[in-house]
Amino acid sequence: MKTVLSIVLIVAFLAAMPFIGNKSIKVENPSKLDADGNFIVHEWVEPHEGKGPEWDYNLKPVQISERVWCFFGALEMPTKDNAGNMSNSCYIKGDDQWITWDTGPSYIFAKQAYAQMKKIADMPVKTVIISHEHDDHWLGNNYYKEVHGATIYGTELINENYYGPRHVEGKDYPGMQTRMIKALYQNAIRGTVLARVDKAFDETTKFTISGVNLEYVKVGYAHSEEDWFLYLPDDKVVLAADVVMNGRVTSNRDGIVIGQINAINAIRAREWEHLVPGHGFVTDKTAADESVKYFALLKDRVLEKMEDGVIADFITREVTLPEFKDKDLYWILSPGNVFRSYEELEMYDEDDLIDYSAEKNSNDEEDEEKEAA
Repeated sequence: MKTVLSIVLIVAFLAAMPFIGNKSIKVENPSKLDADGNFIVHEWVEPHEGKGPEWDYNLKPVQISERVWCFFGALEMPTKDNAGNMSNSCYIKGDDQWITWDTGPSYIFAKQAYAQMKKIADMPVKTVIISHEHDDHWLGNNYYKEVHGATIYGTELINENYYGPRHVEGKDYPGMQTRMIKALYQNAIRGTVLARVDKAFDETTKFTISGVNLEYVKVGYAHSEEDWFLYLPDDKVVLAADVVMNGRVTSNRDGIVIGQINAINAIRAREWEHLVPGHGFVTDKTAADESVKYFALLKDRVLEKMEDGVIADFITREVTLPEFKDKDLYWILSPGNVFRSYEELEMYDEDDLIDYSAEKNSNDEEDEEKEAA
């Protein structure tokens, strides 16, 4: 009997192994780590070696539409081998300038990306538009600021939560070390400083830059505390950044499930043929399908287990989303997403979901009335 019981316990333990320990990892110096095991950005880390020539990102732009090209990053965490190239950034061809959507992980990356775009059209980048505050998307800002004199549009959170080199009371201080600055070797991160956003918006804004009609859409608290996507109505293109990913599982360490669903619904309410995710390679009409499914299943299954009386300590054993187990970063990120979703959904209200299609119809009617007037 004892032998049978031992076998049962071993099998049960092995079955639960994938998600055991996700919230109880012990470290030698926990004061230097946040809840997800990342170094706190205020903690100074000695720069990695890398004194040789600049890292060659070997960038190749992919044309998405008549005037949109994008660079696609690896489906993994930032490492010395990918030099931080793990998110997607795009370039929109205007009449007399390139408009950049997210500038990537470093000054060197941005410089090399622009060198490729210059071969397509020899125009400067005068406008940079940023999707959210995660540093793999905007650490190339200072290249365009310093070399091209670009105006940077983005969330005010970048200015509030990050600071660059500064001179205080007669002393020079270095800029903040972000996750990317700590992780990358010097031949990749060299020259990168934190460049402030020049212009932030409170709400969704439509504007025309260099002959290109753009809608900068605020979806608020979704993948991060404040997310935006860019819609090109004439081109039927959405640049979604991290509110949509495919080929890998998202990290919801700074986000909320309901916000993600609302953000995706805002995208789905618009007419588009191509969508570029923040991470991933699929850009056709199916580009958002994985994210739609992931967050719907995450919400529904966590709520179901909560109704069954499952407590937070056991939720990562009960909700494992096996449909995504073959996607990159599933085993690393999905357990944390499940746990944080439980904490969020304890306060769930169906009214938190926004009907963006109805909102869009209302806005369209207002636009028509203004044009008629």
